[in-house]
Amino acid sequence: MPWVEALTEPDDLRRCIRDLAALSTLPAVWTNYGPSQIANSVAAALLSTLGADFVYIALPSDWGEPPIEAVHVDRRWIIPVGGETAIRAALHNAWLGRPEQTGVIANPVGHGTISVAAVPIDFQGDAVVIAGSRRPKFPTDTQRLLLGIAANATTVALQRRSAELEERRFVSLVERSTDFIGIVSLDGAPHYVNPAGLRLVGLETLEQARRLHFADFLLPEERARAREMCWPEAIRTGRWRGELIFRNFETGRALPFLVDWFRIDHPRTAQPMNIATVSRDLTAQKRSEAGQRHLAETLEHSVAERTAELAEANGRLRAQMIERERTDVRMQKLQLELFHAARLSTAGQMAAALAHEINQPLTAVTNSIHAVRRLLAKDALQRLDTARAVLDEASEQALRSAHIIQRLRDLVTRGETEKQIENLRVLIEEASALALTVPAVSDIQVSLRFDPKALEIIADRIQIQQVLINLIRNAAEAMAETKRCELEVTTTLIDDETVQITVADRGPGLPKEMARELFRPFVSSKRDGMGLGLVICRSIVEAHGGRLWSEPNPGGGTIFLFTLGSGLNGGESSVG
Repeated sequence: MPWVEALTEPDDLRRCIRDLAALSTLPAVWTNYGPSQIANSVAAALLSTLGADFVYIALPSDWGEPPIEAVHVDRRWIIPVGGETAIRAALHNAWLGRPEQTGVIANPVGHGTISVAAVPIDFQGDAVVIAGSRRPKFPTDTQRLLLGIAANATTVALQRRSAELEERRFVSLVERSTDFIGIVSLDGAPHYVNPAGLRLVGLETLEQARRLHFADFLLPEERARAREMCWPEAIRTGRWRGELIFRNFETGRALPFLVDWFRIDHPRTAQPMNIATVSRDLTAQKRSEAGQRHLAETLEHSVAERTAELAEANGRLRAQMIERERTDVRMQKLQLELFHAARLSTAGQMAAALAHEINQPLTAVTNSIHAVRRLLAKDALQRLDTARAVLDEASEQALRSAHIIQRLRDLVTRGETEKQIENLRVLIEEASALALTVPAVSDIQVSLRFDPKALEIIADRIQIQQVLINLIRNAAEAMAETKRCELEVTTTLIDDETVQITVADRGPGLPKEMARELFRPFVSSKRDGMGLGLVICRSIVEAHGGRLWSEPNPGGGTIFLFTLGSGLNGGESSVG
């Protein structure tokens, strides 16, 4: 060997053999050492055998512990305070992941350079032993050999310790498990049963289990199936999983188990060696399932009884419903007769209401005809288009009067009022324009505010426009003698089914006594008023399923509010 041939002096050879012997005894000393103690032991031994100035060892983290670093410096090398930290910082991670090598680095605690030799530990790339010396011929072949032997010894010690830790953890896991865990030879002789398994089958010691056969752990009626089917399948395929009934040796009680048998093969020859099992006691689960079945049967019986009772009660209810439906039909006929009688009894009042309602469109027609007459008198040819437009408006107002009369006729007869989805913005803009055609109210500043969410309503367009025209003209007339002639019409979506319309003026407001009697027939704040406009408006709104009321305007004046059905969930409907 080259390194032996280089040792020409017997003293050198004896010293090398001594160092090899010293390093070879280290693993025996490390039996109960942890990684940190092993690292310091190797560093101290190498510092002496190599004659190095320092030895640095880095080991990986061990089961969650931080990485280990050890530095041993020759006492004869005087270094400043913190020198070991400087050496560690210079070498930290410098050689990790590299093959065995030598090199030169700057002296971290003084002048000049230091020769270093590094050998990996544990063959993982994240552990290393490094020795350094100020001597330029460092390391010699012998020193490199000793360094490698120390690294190998450390590797073996760490691997042995890791294997022992794994074994202890596995044993602890098996010993503390609540399942039945056992190992059996291929001929069925138990080798091992964990403490929980012994307790489950009523045995006190492992020696008692070893005197038995695996089939002895089962109920007699289960043994034939286990020997002839389950056991051969586990040996042939490597695994069998299913339910078997164990027995308790003390009490004889049957124990249902979910059994998992799996084959253990020899690591080198791959031949079957043993059968291991991890089996779970199903007694509690079976008891729970039985309880659930009993509960389900009880509930099913109770449900059947209750269903019979409900069926009988349902029969009685159906008989009562049939009788109630017959009674309702008779009541509906009587109600129709009463409603018709009520309509006829109010026909006299509605005649006065008709005169009041059609007065507004007829007035508009008259004003339009007078306007056409004046236009034609001045210059008939040039103003022909304007006259035609005014006549069209007069025609529309005349038709409106006809619609009002038709609505009154529908009210008195048994006819139905048609409702449909209407564009709320267009409806209000038309009503506002019609209400303010009278010259006396032309100076009113009208503000229309539309909620973008309240686009449509379900209503009779003519009737709701009549309500708006009445409210807007009432507001305009109330502000006739005030300086602040501002009128505001606002729409608001209250919810998916309701839209609120508000008409607010800046007039003098209503006296408290008048506000309380405002919606009674023949009560009016006007000198020539008949007191029927608001009564009719409220009747129309209520016929649409809404509500009409008034409130004082905080800034002066009066606010009229009414609600209608929203068109969000709309469709056509009719109200009788």
